[in-house]
Amino acid sequence: MEQAIVVEALVKRYGSLAAVDGISFAVPSGTIFGLLGRNGAGKTTTLECCIGLGKPTAGSIRVLGLDPTRSAGLAALRPRIGVQLQATSLPEKANAGEVLELYAAYYGIAPRGAEMAERVGLDGKLDREIAQMSGGEQQRLALALALQHDPDVLFLDEPSAGMDAFGRRIMWAEVERLREAGKTIVLTTHYIEEAERLCDRICVLQRGRIVADAPPADLVAQYGGDATVSIAADRFAPDTALQALGAWTQTEQCWKLATHGEPGLALAAIVTHANAIGAKVDSLDMHRPTLEDAFVALTGETLLESAQ
Repeated sequence: MEQAIVVEALVKRYGSLAAVDGISFAVPSGTIFGLLGRNGAGKTTTLECCIGLGKPTAGSIRVLGLDPTRSAGLAALRPRIGVQLQATSLPEKANAGEVLELYAAYYGIAPRGAEMAERVGLDGKLDREIAQMSGGEQQRLALALALQHDPDVLFLDEPSAGMDAFGRRIMWAEVERLREAGKTIVLTTHYIEEAERLCDRICVLQRGRIVADAPPADLVAQYGGDATVSIAADRFAPDTALQALGAWTQTEQCWKLATHGEPGLALAAIVTHANAIGAKVDSLDMHRPTLEDAFVALTGETLLESAQ
């Protein structure tokens, strides 16, 4: 498959601090590639180097075969890429429609205000001044601006930050539509659910280095750990058949099974056994390994604090 983006041995230093420390990855055309990590992991710095906003200390970048760190390459790339940054500075006294017209003129295309507003859930709000829009609405307008010229490659830096649940659903649906249209997308995020739902491949970053790079399901399978079933019931103890399902541990009245098998089947077997011996079940829980489990296992950190 053709590679839309190739990053090799990328380093970006700010004095003695290595914000990005020798990372390499490739993004096939028509896929969504996620950079997942806590704030300060190097996600935004990597993206900024890919779009020409930052000059690498070392390493090389190619986007659609062009070098965004050189003026000629960046000039050739601008009509072919779209960018939504974490914070986009827009003229507060202008309304959404005027801003869309301004960006259309910049790219030399006819404005598509009504169409773009509908795509990002801002239909009926083209006359609203930027200053009167919420942070989430401004983020969705920024997405519309990034898409209006129909770019081949889209860079989204924490695109759902500051959005409510409605805005996040709109953004996710639009990203999924873009994938179906064959666009290539690089997405930085610290939201596990966002990465797991949208990304074909995820690069986990920690302190400027890659600690894993694989499809979400592969990360979960390799690093997420065992599925577990827990039961608290009087007089319950696993019989021989249940012991064969995996490793059991007991804490007071609570028994916990860690299994590589299908936890739903294990749960059914446990309930059947509890009923057969007449055990009164006080609590029953099943947990499948998740991308968050894999992230914690890989980094020793959680994303929760950085998402707040």
